[in-house]
Amino acid sequence: MHVDEFIDDFSKDKYARFFFMPHRLPAFMQFDFGEWIKQYKLFCTYKGNWYRCTGASRLGDVWLTKDFNREIGYDLRVDVEECMNWSDK
Repeated sequence: MHVDEFIDDFSKDKYARFFFMPHRLPAFMQFDFGEWIKQYKLFCTYKGNWYRCTGASRLGDVWLTKDFNREIGYDLRVDVEECMNWSDK
């Protein structure tokens, strides 16, 4: 599932949908609004492991990292439907 479809699906986790919306803005807007965007953190379970989600791509995948302090970049790019247990903590 493309992350944009996830955002538009009212049956999906509300906080995760909210987190992904500003991360799908064009880069120049993310730069302008970065100070507000970065205050929101998203975590999830992927294949039995706990990750921090750092963003989403135009291709529709989401970015995961094992480093909970990492704000930019990723270790894995995965399908949003393979993630579960979304949390802000």
